[in-house]
Amino acid sequence: MKNKVKTFWINLPVKDVKRSREFFRKLGFTETERQPANNEYAGFYLDEKKTVLMLFPEERFAHFAGNPIADTAKGTEAYLNVDAPNREYVDEFAAIVKEAGGTVYAAPMEVDGWMYLMGFIDLDGHRWGMLYMNNSKMLAQ
Repeated sequence: MKNKVKTFWINLPVKDVKRSREFFRKLGFTETERQPANNEYAGFYLDEKKTVLMLFPEERFAHFAGNPIADTAKGTEAYLNVDAPNREYVDEFAAIVKEAGGTVYAAPMEVDGWMYLMGFIDLDGHRWGMLYMNNSKMLAQ
């Protein structure tokens, strides 16, 4: 069977949709076209292909997930990565995360001579990474 998936959505539980919406706006993500006025949820496009990030109140998320919300202070359920166009963007994004109220837990650094990355935590403890890969250096190794 050939994959016929039209869109990929990432759903995350948040404590305060309005506050999280503002955080992701500050990071520069574009909101989806349909946004409810009552903060029932928030949606953002994460990339040029329009991968969707949906933010739901924890109670609603737990209901449709059929499972309790993971305690992000004690463990990581998923690690979300964002592709960066260059090293400078990784540095700029780390500063934007801090200004928006997030936590940079791994400052921008070079790894293995071909990756430049940083790690951050959003307002609800979800861990994210931003990574620039210099493919010409990667292929040379």
